[in-house]
Amino acid sequence: MISVPMFELAKVTDEQELTKIASQVISSNQHILGKNVVEFENSFAKYLKINHCFGVANGSDALVIALRSIGITANDEVATAANAGFYTCAALNQIGAEPIFIDIEPDTLQMNPDDLKVKISNSNIKAVVVTHLFGQVAPIKEIVSICEKESIKVIEDCAQAHGAELDNQKVGTFGDVATFSFYPTKNLGAIGDGGAVVTNNQVFAENIVSLRQYGWSKKYHVDSKFGMNSRLDEIQAAFLSRKLTNLDVWNEERIFIAKKYFSEFKNNKIKLVPNTLSGVAHLFVIITSNRRELISHLTKNNIHSGIHYPIADHRQKVFEGKFDNVILPVTEDFVGKILSIPIYPGMTTDKINHVIKVINSFEGN
Repeated sequence: MISVPMFELAKVTDEQELTKIASQVISSNQHILGKNVVEFENSFAKYLKINHCFGVANGSDALVIALRSIGITANDEVATAANAGFYTCAALNQIGAEPIFIDIEPDTLQMNPDDLKVKISNSNIKAVVVTHLFGQVAPIKEIVSICEKESIKVIEDCAQAHGAELDNQKVGTFGDVATFSFYPTKNLGAIGDGGAVVTNNQVFAENIVSLRQYGWSKKYHVDSKFGMNSRLDEIQAAFLSRKLTNLDVWNEERIFIAKKYFSEFKNNKIKLVPNTLSGVAHLFVIITSNRRELISHLTKNNIHSGIHYPIADHRQKVFEGKFDNVILPVTEDFVGKILSIPIYPGMTTDKINHVIKVINSFEGN
């Protein structure tokens, strides 16, 4: 029986080559913010066509540093969608800032610019964090246009969208600052944790450099009380530099599989998200009112699946009912219907066809 996992790390990991790279870094005796970090930062900035890139320890730190770099402090209001896994909210909680939740578009599952306009008019929003969710491209141009008129800063969360483009411009270059995660299963993944913050703004760039290393303006001179110890590891940077050369090819593989799913899924028990093909297919999300039954059907046929994400941010227990009066009808409707199915570079034709066959055979209730 064919077994299909959600991801196969071995397909994007040349163990022999990466072991050699790690050995070279170890023998260099330069292990913190050395030449490998600089080389990756320069390569990734060139890839994105952006002025500044700074490696940090992980994607969560990247969000905190990005928010701090544009001046977000305790009690500031920051707009975010509530369907993106709580990562932005975790960063806001660390800062003490307040989330203002924006509903999503039913046809894309991305932040709804119209609802953002309404919330801006009724709040004192200082910044917006836009997640390019599932690897799809959010309506970033419209959101940036709305925010520019109100002098609101825009942070792009590109953790699921490495290499995605809109009108030949990479995501991460539309807003004021952008963040990336290099968690191993991302489109560009390290062999462990890693992240980056990018910007075209010189002042924000200087803030990011200081914030990621203790708040220093220069060594041992602390200017910012919000400084952190968050540095991309030299070994991970070296791995990422090598893997970056494969990113576009891996993304093409993901998009190929997504197109095949779109053309060959024939089951009225599921719906597809039209915007899926707008990006780099980090996840392939289907919509079904029979999710529990479909998960069981997939499991019986040795196909893994996931829910990204099962609880909307404003309904998380950590908020202790603080947002009980916040109603996001589209977000709350879809959180019970979304299901992610396997899509990844190196996925064999047999596995792709098995997923299609099993999805098409689902009868539901």
